[in-house]
Amino acid sequence: MVTTVGWINIFLIIIMGSIYPIKHKYMLTYKNEGKEKAKALGQLYRFSRKVHPVTGVLILLLGFYHGSQAYSLTVLHTGTILLYSILLMAIVALVGQKVRAFNKHWRIVHRGIGIFVFLFAVLHIFWRNIL
Repeated sequence: MVTTVGWINIFLIIIMGSIYPIKHKYMLTYKNEGKEKAKALGQLYRFSRKVHPVTGVLILLLGFYHGSQAYSLTVLHTGTILLYSILLMAIVALVGQKVRAFNKHWRIVHRGIGIFVFLFAVLHIFWRNIL
């Protein structure tokens, strides 16, 4: 069960990370080929924006469950680094939307941490006992 939850989380992380390429492709298609050609991508992008926060919460919950069952949430491990970087992404998103000074730049920080989440996920999958 622990392994299955871990793989579900990896799948959800990939789905979450795909929001930016979908947006980028949608904008390029809309600009170069017009509104009709970009319609399906626009619907996919709007759907991914709606489920993004819910999926993020689900990733955190499953991550905490997976980490507590597989090893420990207090010992420094590739999984705890991954989980806490995902938690940091969530905090940046929540605080960034509320704090006026951070309002325009939180998405850049959110995406930057997302790159680290991807790298930590690869590290956790292939070299989980490196630490």
